[in-house]
Amino acid sequence: MSLIAATAISLKGDLPYFLVKHDAQGYHFFTAKMHRHNHDTSLGAVLREFKKLGPVNFDQWRLGELTSVNYEGTLMSMYSFDVPDMKTIEEAVNNQLEFVPANKLHGLLETLQTTEFVSFEE
Repeated sequence: MSLIAATAISLKGDLPYFLVKHDAQGYHFFTAKMHRHNHDTSLGAVLREFKKLGPVNFDQWRLGELTSVNYEGTLMSMYSFDVPDMKTIEEAVNNQLEFVPANKLHGLLETLQTTEFVSFEE
């Protein structure tokens, strides 16, 4: 089993907002468990776990980048998606995740391994 992280990014003005989980310990990227023995793919595992939160419609989601994030000392793959409508997505995931502006996520964003970015072109 491997953990895969994911976020959705939307712009409001010129400020990026990231879809994250918020709990008593702070903000965290969304994670999904991938089971290679079940022939899971990392992207499939992420999309399936988003769907478990609620009726997410992926029609407007665009795969943005694949990078890595340092999670408790372990390097984990992370997908990001570009999305147009924050409110609709928060409602679709039953407000279990929320869009938070980048300027409030300094600590979390510092866990990204930006040298590992791979951009997906259309």
